[in-house]
Amino acid sequence: MRRILTLSLAAILATGAATAAATPAFADQLEFGSCPADVAGTYPELKCAILRVPLDYANPGGAQIDVLVSKRASTNPAKRRGVLLVNPGGTTGAGVLHAGKMTKADANGYTRLAKEVLDAYDVIGMDARGVGHSEQPSCVGEDYWRTMQPDPDLPQQRDLSWNRWQAYSKACGEKNGDRLRHFGTRNVVRDMDRLLTRLGERKASFIGSGYGAYVGTAFGQQFPGRLDRVVFDSSLHPDTKQMWYELGLDQVRLGESRHRDYLNWIAKYDNVFHLGKTQEAVSAAWQKMLGDFRARPHGPLKNVGAAELLDAYVSTQSHGAYWEPLAKAMADYVLRGDERAVLEWATPTGGTEVERYIASLMSVACLDTDWPADRAKIERDFTKVSKGTSWGWYNVTIPSACANWPGGHEERIRTTGAGLPPVLMFATDRAAVTPYADSVAMHQRLRGSVLVTERDSSTTTVLGRPATFANPQAERIVKEYLVDGRLPHGDVSVPPHVDPVPTASASTAAPPAHLRMHG
Repeated sequence: MRRILTLSLAAILATGAATAAATPAFADQLEFGSCPADVAGTYPELKCAILRVPLDYANPGGAQIDVLVSKRASTNPAKRRGVLLVNPGGTTGAGVLHAGKMTKADANGYTRLAKEVLDAYDVIGMDARGVGHSEQPSCVGEDYWRTMQPDPDLPQQRDLSWNRWQAYSKACGEKNGDRLRHFGTRNVVRDMDRLLTRLGERKASFIGSGYGAYVGTAFGQQFPGRLDRVVFDSSLHPDTKQMWYELGLDQVRLGESRHRDYLNWIAKYDNVFHLGKTQEAVSAAWQKMLGDFRARPHGPLKNVGAAELLDAYVSTQSHGAYWEPLAKAMADYVLRGDERAVLEWATPTGGTEVERYIASLMSVACLDTDWPADRAKIERDFTKVSKGTSWGWYNVTIPSACANWPGGHEERIRTTGAGLPPVLMFATDRAAVTPYADSVAMHQRLRGSVLVTERDSSTTTVLGRPATFANPQAERIVKEYLVDGRLPHGDVSVPPHVDPVPTASASTAAPPAHLRMHG
């Protein structure tokens, strides 16, 4: 992992700012105005525009679809040097809202992007085709996800799980037809190129996390010279053919380690949670709750079982901000027999928003890369990685849908690094969602890249956290690069952010809205 940026290269990056800031004249630039109500209500500083793009770039005069774009204009136009595209990753990450999250000041004036960065750039978010406020596929009725899901950790329920997801896949094909072939990353990067043209920009700087880093490399390779300063905050492996499938297996392996971290943290604060002073004691409490939800459905609609509980639980593991309220919900259930807080976390909401969210996830993930079609192979692989765990099958649902996907599969865009400038990379060394080894492999592939590692940390990303979990050293490094073009003179490590400290007086909090969108 040796990547040393010379002073001469830093100087080249700095002088490149003038070129990037020059804006070509385009008669047909995007017109930004008001945003949809849910965006404007949370992020009133944003302006939004509709980008019209071809459904099929092989037939540019044919059907068109709408892509929503948001902008937070530079807070100091005299210092503006260009545009900064932000991609939150996750295939279904909504870039429109992410631009708001990264630029909005909290009650104390803290912003997740430094003030100097907000002066230097118009921050742009794009809901990729099929995602968020852009045109999305729909596969089933809005009540499909309100019912209790099979628990594939139980062998007797694996037929139910497989058949349900195969039926879902078939319904996607019947409802969307040929449109399913046009929601993948290859078209997303074409949309990004069209966006830059409509913005009147020759180049854009870029921050992408996880899947967003994959989008960044794909865009840079397909459209050389269009990227200016690039930041990847966790990365996917540059070579894996079955990218999403292999990542799902890795997440099971790494998730067990993150689970133990969480149990140890609860035990450390036994004075707050009273679930035990050792990992073993807290694990027994967790197993009791999981066992109860496996034994019978819970909730007034009897639609919360082990699959729903695990969906909420696993979703919180890489987000320390949610550790305390979930632990208090567990304590309410185990110690007091009060399941209200657990149900608040785990009850599936269903509805149109959830249905389209899951359809978006599948339409990108299933198309983007190859997937095994053989159920026996999938089950062998998950049997192997789940050994030693009591809940290792939670990631089997996506391959169950993507096997025999009616929209087909594309070959993933192999990362070469061609067309990319030197990249500033961040990663945590114990990440459970995007493996650290994948970021290292990407770093080794990208010539001139610099890797900043947050040591002894298992959060998914380093940047973009709320103030309580921010990493000041990492924020300084990214500010110096985006504003001044200065990269560290080689790979560096930074200390981790501080783990949350619970308070005995705080009540059990409700989960954030996005964690209630189950499936």
